[in-house]
Amino acid sequence: MNAQDRVRTISRGKRLAFSLVPTLGIILLLVAAEYILRATGSAVDDGLVSEVQFDGTTWYQTNRSYLRRYFPPQSPLVPEFKTVLFRKEKLPGTFRVFCLGSSSMFGTPYDMNANIPGILRRQLRTRYPSKEWEVINLGASAINSNVVRDFAPELLQFTPDLILIYMGHNEYYGPDGLGASFLEKMVPDLTPLKYRARRLRLVQLLQGWLASADAGQGTAANLMQQVSRGQHVPLHSVESDLVMQRFGQNLDAILTTFTKAGVPVLISDLASNVMFPPFAADTLIADTPAAVFDAAMRADVAVHRYADMIRRADGLGTTGADHPVAQYWKGVALRALGRPADAAPLLRAARDNDLLKFRAPGVVDSIIHATAERCGVPCISADTLLQRASADGIAGDSLFWEHLHPTPAGYYCIASGFLDAITRSGVVREPPATLVPVPFHMDSLHICWLDLAYGDASIRHLTGRWPFEHYVRSPLVLGGADPPLADLVRDTHARRLAWNDACYRSATMFWRNGRMQEALTTYRAMLEEYPYSFYTNYLAGSLLNTMGRGAEAVGYLKTSVHSNPDYLQARLDLGLLDVNAGRYREGEEQLRFVVQKAGSSPEDVRMKANALYGLGAAAFNRGDQATTARAVEEALRLAPGYPDALRLQAAVRQMGS
Repeated sequence: MNAQDRVRTISRGKRLAFSLVPTLGIILLLVAAEYILRATGSAVDDGLVSEVQFDGTTWYQTNRSYLRRYFPPQSPLVPEFKTVLFRKEKLPGTFRVFCLGSSSMFGTPYDMNANIPGILRRQLRTRYPSKEWEVINLGASAINSNVVRDFAPELLQFTPDLILIYMGHNEYYGPDGLGASFLEKMVPDLTPLKYRARRLRLVQLLQGWLASADAGQGTAANLMQQVSRGQHVPLHSVESDLVMQRFGQNLDAILTTFTKAGVPVLISDLASNVMFPPFAADTLIADTPAAVFDAAMRADVAVHRYADMIRRADGLGTTGADHPVAQYWKGVALRALGRPADAAPLLRAARDNDLLKFRAPGVVDSIIHATAERCGVPCISADTLLQRASADGIAGDSLFWEHLHPTPAGYYCIASGFLDAITRSGVVREPPATLVPVPFHMDSLHICWLDLAYGDASIRHLTGRWPFEHYVRSPLVLGGADPPLADLVRDTHARRLAWNDACYRSATMFWRNGRMQEALTTYRAMLEEYPYSFYTNYLAGSLLNTMGRGAEAVGYLKTSVHSNPDYLQARLDLGLLDVNAGRYREGEEQLRFVVQKAGSSPEDVRMKANALYGLGAAAFNRGDQATTARAVEEALRLAPGYPDALRLQAAVRQMGS
């Protein structure tokens, strides 16, 4: 019997089992390798948050590198989340809000509070002061609904009270938009499976190998060029329709994730700068080179020949009327002639027909409104809000930096829309303390100079590269900055200096130069993000005391002491303020603690002498001259020549003579 005959005598079931053995062996080998990597390999920080300890409290901190899983391993530039803290143990009275979206939710070009979440948090703390507000910014540049859909279910474990969504500009060029494989475009559910696979250690090891193998290929010029690869997309093409279909599916899944869990959601449609010219278009308008036509229009607008511009656009005939460059310049001319109602449709059409889809076309807003209505989710209109804030109803450069990202005034408008929607919705189960919003003023909103200057630097960097041409914006604050401050911004933007360190340094510069309010706004901006910092609270209290605003200083110093009871400088300043205000019992309690705990270092000896003087002053005001004398004597022993103690000693002796 030959080998083939022997195989035929084996039952079909056994043959199938034998054929599966190698496959099962490979699977078991991969499972074992995955287990070994997890058990013996270094920990991989791939969670949405990590646990950190500050001031005796356990916090969740957003993982800045979390988004790597959504980008190819060889990507030289990967967006990051902001570093945000929120309590692991959600306290009673806390209202937790997650803000989801892309760069406009992140707050580009700003890095701190001049964005939707930061401005909204300030407004909510004013409107509902009895609540502890956690407004957590999970926006990031270049991400889209594919990414948000993937991590949205993870947010439920953090017991959110409200979800805010401002998203849709990156559907074409974000992860697995136009760049998705043909199979993923046909079967969208494959994309989430791919993302889950990337959490495996084996896959991460392979990605790391691929990234190192491609390390010598150079980096993209910027993130816009990296994610788009310069791909042109006609609005009504098959590719565009597939992306829009995927966006609708993703948005429905995201909203359903939260509404099924009973978590309220508010969503907004999108706003963009319709006065920004198209990035890319066909090279011919009718039979005219687009570049020649564009140059002629620019020359006309420079000398205000608006009627000539309209005649030139109309002269293109029906074949050129739909070209985005022609639509744009005719819209510009009509607006300049005081006809915004005629200009707006043309400017929106020019945006929609831009072949580089860095601005969401109008169909995205239609999808947002339709999906929100179907899911029973309230929808605000950022687009309408910014139109109303514009002089003629066309949102342009007064509210946007470039094609997409708002100025602080633009972000204020959108945040105000969310604020009013929150109040109307009743999700906060208490009446507002006030319906008057915090006005649009940097000090009132706790937006510091460094944040504004950083935005100036970021916009200058962004618009100086592809795909921007002929576009220059004047900085808000950086243009008139002193050289040391300008150097500070440059080091911060280049990431040679950490953000908090830069804030402290800028505040110190302002304080030394007598620009007290700017220093105070910087400290308050830092406390908006992390209200419990004992050191920042101490600095704010100390500055207010220097400014002669002792009553305001007390609150900051009390918070400092509460956050770090062992920080003696805050106790000393608080005790002296209490004594000066006639709160002797409270002040003496703080000062005695300083005397008891102060060590032998020169700084501690100085603090102890100051505390003894304060105790002597309290006793003197109560008429206890003996206690005053002992306290002053001890203060002078520690700090001979201490002027205040000498004056108090002289007063005691005079009363006793």
